Amino acid sequence: MAIRNDLNGLRMQLPGAPEVYLIDQGRKRHIPDPATYNNLFRSWNGIVQDPHLNNIDTGVALSHGAVLAQAQGDAAVYLIDNGVKRHIASPATMDRYHFNWDNIQHVAPILVRSIQNGPTIAWP
Repeated sequence: MAIRNDLNGLRMQLPGAPEVYLIDQGRKRHIPDPATYNNLFRSWNGIVQDPHLNNIDTGVALSHGAVLAQAQGDAAVYLIDNGVKRHIASPATMDRYHFNWDNIQHVAPILVRSIQNGPTIAWP
């Protein structure tokens, strides 16, 4: 097994398998269902088919219902997942991860502040 930070942001699957993974912090993270996928990503296009996907370390699956969120009046965008918020460092990172700008949930600042911080998502 290997940690593959060079693949961060890619959405991948084994050829012929239904499961889709996000490579994040060098590990493959299962995207649990189509609704969660659609919450986060622009489209189903661009998923990399890789027969060697199982050679990548497995991380914690994305939580059902993970979302992108932004506090009203703040430019920072976060991935809210598994009880933590992770700052998405830049527009380039949003693009690398194929995150959907149109699906950002605009919420009260107190809600964003109440969620524990996780590691920043950055590319490169």
